[in-house]
Amino acid sequence: MSADIPLQAFEALLHSPNAPTVCRALNMYQVAAAYTQLSGGNPLEPLAADVRQVALAILSHPPVEASEDIAAAFDHVSALNVLTTLAQPEDLDVITGILDGTSDDQVRAIAELAAQTARRG
Repeated sequence: MSADIPLQAFEALLHSPNAPTVCRALNMYQVAAAYTQLSGGNPLEPLAADVRQVALAILSHPPVEASEDIAAAFDHVSALNVLTTLAQPEDLDVITGILDGTSDDQVRAIAELAAQTARRG
């Protein structure tokens, strides 16, 4: 079995046209990154740059409205959550824009963590 198959499957989820699926992929990446502390490696790490770009692309749009598949702003929550691990200094303007424009407490809290990561670079 090829080691590329799980990465290909994850990449397919990450680039799905379905917002809840993309959010699940971002959340999967964040869980894998958290396990890195215990297991010594994130199997999704080869796609980190792609994950970061997808997260930033999500943040370039207004947050989703609630539906039966997804909670309001869940896309921004998922994107910011992954940026708490992957944010770079050049992402700070995008993250700060979210902080300045949101009235959602959860979005604000996670954006503050992502901004800290971006500042550390």
